[in-house]
Amino acid sequence: MASTADSSLALDPALLQRLKGIELRSRFLVRGLYNNRHRTSDHGLSTEFIEHREYRRGDELRSIDWRVLARTERLYVKVHEMESNMRVHLAVDTSASMRVPPADGLSSKLDLACAIAGAVTVMVQGQQDAVGLVCLGDRIDEHIPTRQGPQHRRLLFEHLANPPGGGGGRLGDLLLEAAPRFGTRGMILLLSDALDPVEPLGRALRRLRAQQQDVTLIQILDRQELDFPFDRLTEFRHPETGARVVGDPAVLRKKYLTRLSAHLQQVEQVCKRAQADYLRLSNADDLRRLLSLHFIRRQMVGGR
Repeated sequence: MASTADSSLALDPALLQRLKGIELRSRFLVRGLYNNRHRTSDHGLSTEFIEHREYRRGDELRSIDWRVLARTERLYVKVHEMESNMRVHLAVDTSASMRVPPADGLSSKLDLACAIAGAVTVMVQGQQDAVGLVCLGDRIDEHIPTRQGPQHRRLLFEHLANPPGGGGGRLGDLLLEAAPRFGTRGMILLLSDALDPVEPLGRALRRLRAQQQDVTLIQILDRQELDFPFDRLTEFRHPETGARVVGDPAVLRKKYLTRLSAHLQQVEQVCKRAQADYLRLSNADDLRRLLSLHFIRRQMVGGR
């Protein structure tokens, strides 16, 4: 992994090269175009009003809403259908379970999530769309609204290099709490081990779909969680609750793997029912290949 020039966030240049030229597209019709690249529910040039946003240097003066200025003494512009860009929100699980130190020199789940989020930031800004960040630990520990530009990218990289968080066990509830901040008709990339209760996660995903968000869950697991390679009496500690179990792995393995398999199937099913895209990977996988193939597949679906 190499350090970027923008901050201490380490990004793999080979991963960025594999993702270069792949356009991140919504699988659904989105209200959010940049120079008519993304598909819309309307055809032709539309002037339908969507929302206000803060004035940015370079915006045309004619787009300023002078009535809002008179009321608030702040500059806002009117955003219309064809003037809006796509908004991509990165929702990173920064709970304690994501921070468990990995074995064999592999990346931790959180390091992997932040590396993916950084690579997607480069993708999104490369296609001139806006990207934001939400960190979900024991609460909504960080929320950076979607923006464009190199300064904004540096800000995101600074937070991804050392993301706030801890605790955990409330992923679904926190995602539901954050839902109003995401707005409507955009994209959300959720990076998590998704080991929390499935029912709240399902409620949150359905709520986001009702907001016409295109959600992708990338479930990141540690190789030891998937393989359970322990072969001697071991103390297992829950990273978020502190609960401890001492046992013989030979006795625990079958029950553990059965329960894990059932949980993973449930996560995949709630994603399917909520029309959320789903990708599962581990810190032992070939990230370059899996991530590039996933986004290529999305590009083909979004282009239909």
